[in-house]
Amino acid sequence: MDTREYIESGILEAYVLGALTAEERREVDSVIAQYPDLRKEVSDIEESMFRYCQSFAVNPPAGLQIKIEQALQGISANTGASATGSAPKSRAIPLNPDYRRPTIMWRNAAALALFICSLAVNYYFWDQGNHEKQEKIALTLEMNKMKADQQLQADLVSEYRSSKAMMADTGIQTIVMHTVLPGHPMAATLYWSKGNGEAYVAMDALPKPPKGMQYQLWVIQNGKPVSMGTLPDDMANTPLMQKVGMQVMAGEAFAISLEKRGGNPTPTTVYVVGKA
Repeated sequence: MDTREYIESGILEAYVLGALTAEERREVDSVIAQYPDLRKEVSDIEESMFRYCQSFAVNPPAGLQIKIEQALQGISANTGASATGSAPKSRAIPLNPDYRRPTIMWRNAAALALFICSLAVNYYFWDQGNHEKQEKIALTLEMNKMKADQQLQADLVSEYRSSKAMMADTGIQTIVMHTVLPGHPMAATLYWSKGNGEAYVAMDALPKPPKGMQYQLWVIQNGKPVSMGTLPDDMANTPLMQKVGMQVMAGEAFAISLEKRGGNPTPTTVYVVGKA
């Protein structure tokens, strides 16, 4: 017997995959027992298949095993019964065939093995791509946060330099507005230039306003409060400054009150006041 032709026929691979009938397996067992080199070839095939599948080993998604089992049951149902429902007849493999022609059963087994391996390979690359995508998103978010933090630090430094320059400017009056509510330490600062009427306000010691509420700036002129507009929520409890929209040429004092969002024509709950 030409063992090389027997090996090249592919029947040993079908034997390892369990794609042979019981009678065919008995005949292959008999041949392997007679030829030690065939026994070694079977061992090499088993080792090669194990290493190949192990190289693509991943944790499959939930439900994949059930789907594969259902697919295998469907293949068995289609190939294991005839159109009339009769059981398939077993066929023996003679010891002296033309081994260079693989059997139909071996081709089906090989196709099934490739299909299962392709599932594993596709899932492996899908999982790798999904993992890399998540890492890229996380890196982008981290970079955006770093940029935002850097911009905030730059803004704070700029505001600090501006306030320092204003305090040193003899033409600008610094008015510190202190709390008028006992037990609530709060403060804000107004930088006012009487020469051109420009004013800048900083709510560096005022808490964030409650939901639905907003801070409002006032100037007291002739004993009456005049609205200078509402203030952004994100300025509260920070050294950030904002230029006041209206020009103020005169005033005895300044104040900040807490009002409903959008402001009021007259102050209701005054938090801080400072005399000019």
